[in-house]
Amino acid sequence: MRRAAVALGATGLISGALMAGTVATASASTVPDGQVQICAQGDYAAYVDIHPVELGGGMTSPGFMSTVQKPGSCWQSKVNTSGATAPVDVWGIRADGSKFHVGASSFNSKTGLGLGAQGTAAAPSMAQW
Repeated sequence: MRRAAVALGATGLISGALMAGTVATASASTVPDGQVQICAQGDYAAYVDIHPVELGGGMTSPGFMSTVQKPGSCWQSKVNTSGATAPVDVWGIRADGSKFHVGASSFNSKTGLGLGAQGTAAAPSMAQW
């Protein structure tokens, strides 16, 4: 009985650690359709810029820019591109306030998009989920 309790406790600790790791790491399943997420996972602040898209008939989808996220934080919001695929840029901000390009992607509000600004300001990289 005591061994079973110890084994179950250890299993619970391992499961808890795995679940904690899953919560900290974003994945496609955590970004619902129509939403964009940006996480500043590097040593610099970051934000995402979703460009306007021509919809035809003189209509254009609105552009959208997230708030700046400090390192270790994420932002997520609903963004409507009216079914069009919009270009997306991820920008980083150095400690002196200057900005730099981290990476590019695209977004259609029929799906969800997660982006991570990773690495350092000197060697930035981008993850997508």
